[in-house]
Amino acid sequence: MKKIFKIIKNSKRVAVFAHQSPDGDCLGSSYAISFLCKKFGKDVDVFIDDDLTAPYDFIKYENLNTCEFDENNYDLLISTDVATSKLLGKYAEVFQKFNNTIVIDHHLSRDLTGKYTYVEHRASCAEIVYEMIKKSKVKITKDVATMLYLGVSDDTGCFMHDNTTSTTHKIAGDLIDLGADISLVNYHVFKLEPLKTFKMTTELDQNIVMDNGLTYNVVSYDFMNKNGYTSHDLGDYVNRLLNLEGTKVAVLFVEKQKNVFRLNFRCLKGYNVSKVANQFNGGGHTQASGATYYGTKKEALENVIKACKEAVEEGNDNV
Repeated sequence: MKKIFKIIKNSKRVAVFAHQSPDGDCLGSSYAISFLCKKFGKDVDVFIDDDLTAPYDFIKYENLNTCEFDENNYDLLISTDVATSKLLGKYAEVFQKFNNTIVIDHHLSRDLTGKYTYVEHRASCAEIVYEMIKKSKVKITKDVATMLYLGVSDDTGCFMHDNTTSTTHKIAGDLIDLGADISLVNYHVFKLEPLKTFKMTTELDQNIVMDNGLTYNVVSYDFMNKNGYTSHDLGDYVNRLLNLEGTKVAVLFVEKQKNVFRLNFRCLKGYNVSKVANQFNGGGHTQASGATYYGTKKEALENVIKACKEAVEEGNDNV
């Protein structure tokens, strides 16, 4: 961390990058690390190759950009909560080629590295950034505490996922003491359900398939396009599948275009969907991972379901 502080302090203009379809941890971490850079006296911009949509559209970013990136305007690039380069979207190539980059993340399964890489196994990237700011002696404001709390709570499913640790709770407690607006975060992220999402979920539920510990659903491109739904509307629908009684492993197939399916995996403790995602050039956490499958619907269902069933068989409820 001290090395990272030195690198930031030696820079003049910093660009911070979040991943596509940003979640609360990614947004909270990028917001907080840009705050730290500003406190070090640097000019900072945040770049995301995507738009902020519900439930995260309540966030007030002053320096958020989704436009083209001019590398000549910056001397340091930082990514937060980004495990794979493809998640940087249109910024991936320039980030990988830039000569001064910092990667801060908590995903151990990854392919993105920087000139300087700080990866620590934590429940959220926000925990790492919190520790960084704390060690820097910079005072955390109420807004930053709120954003860090967003990161910690979102990546742990409001502290219900098995990645939650005692350290996670201690950090959340510290952030509350620092003024984090937990009511704001909890309402938008964990309570508020748009009517549009409610209708979508009701219709999708009719097509759920349960098969000896594996639960899955397929969302077609036509269904999404006809109703004007986006990937953001799906939210944590895959967790809805996992929460069904008898489910060990859950997977959601989302058809992005012809012969391209986004795969979202979840599983209970004692099972491993990271291994499944890796088979399809994806990655993530043991209990929450993702990948993209290129092929027909028939091939996707056949191959992915086979891999998921193997994960069910290899799992152990007693772990």
